[in-house]
Amino acid sequence: MTDELELLRGADPVSAETGPWRDRPLDARAELLLTRLPARERRRRTVRRTVLAVAGAAAATAVALALTVSGGGSTPAVAVPRPLVAHASRADVPLAEIARRARAAAEAAPGRSVRGSHVQTWSMGMETGKGARPPVTTPVESLTTWNADGSGTLLQVATDPRHPGRPVIDGGPPPRTVHDGKVLNREHYPKGTYGANQEYVEAPPAGVSELRAYLAAWLPGADKDPVSLLSAIESFQTVWTPGPRQIADIATLLSRLEGRMHPAGRVTDRLGREGQGFRMSGINGGRYLVVLDPDDGRLLDLELTATRAEPDFQLKAGSVMSYTAWRG
Repeated sequence: MTDELELLRGADPVSAETGPWRDRPLDARAELLLTRLPARERRRRTVRRTVLAVAGAAAATAVALALTVSGGGSTPAVAVPRPLVAHASRADVPLAEIARRARAAAEAAPGRSVRGSHVQTWSMGMETGKGARPPVTTPVESLTTWNADGSGTLLQVATDPRHPGRPVIDGGPPPRTVHDGKVLNREHYPKGTYGANQEYVEAPPAGVSELRAYLAAWLPGADKDPVSLLSAIESFQTVWTPGPRQIADIATLLSRLEGRMHPAGRVTDRLGREGQGFRMSGINGGRYLVVLDPDDGRLLDLELTATRAEPDFQLKAGSVMSYTAWRG
């Protein structure tokens, strides 16, 4: 019973803000939350096992890569990367204009979101205590694909940090490594799986308010808190490659974060693409750099840097704590 109560509290289908509880029809968001309860605990266990397994493999791979691609006296290959640099100019495109362009592109070619993603990530590993090593960052490229019969594949490869923008995965079929890299995880899903035990199981809706409610159903708070919204968008795009309508809706949601998203200027990302950067303060001393394609509004990159030093973790102000680049 304890587990069921925790799930109900976590879902919070009727929040305190809706007034005293009484018999009344549930709204669409509440119904969506309740339908997910039976599968949520199973999904939580499965996702946690996967995350722990990949994290352990990534940590071991960081050491292996350091020994493999670093020579004596050279800079460690898994050193923390430098933050992206934005250059402001008169040619910068405002966020509202990017959202308008995205909506125009969606009207011209609506398209659909595709389940699956092609992502490169950089995640910092830190240690504390006597003898702790400096922070290291292991870049990982991940490709998830799904077929019409519900079967799919997942390939995760730790890449050579000396070539951060070079792809190591050929999209297939079947997906394979094409450059130096250490395979962290390779999964083959049978027919009928089609995203089982993943977040964002249902196809994303079209419409700004509908998409925000959809994101908040999986990450409570995304409909109110800008940082939670950004986190929800990031996790959503690791499951789905958004179509033009969802791209436009995401760009519009970001454009409505009044007072939080500030223009940063043009950015050349780690994959060599030109984008428009916007900064947003996070929590606990973090700051986001959001990079959008100025022509169609696609979210290209999301970088989180530390704004203050943490001596216990040998973390310096300005260090890149995480970075995500979408290839889709």
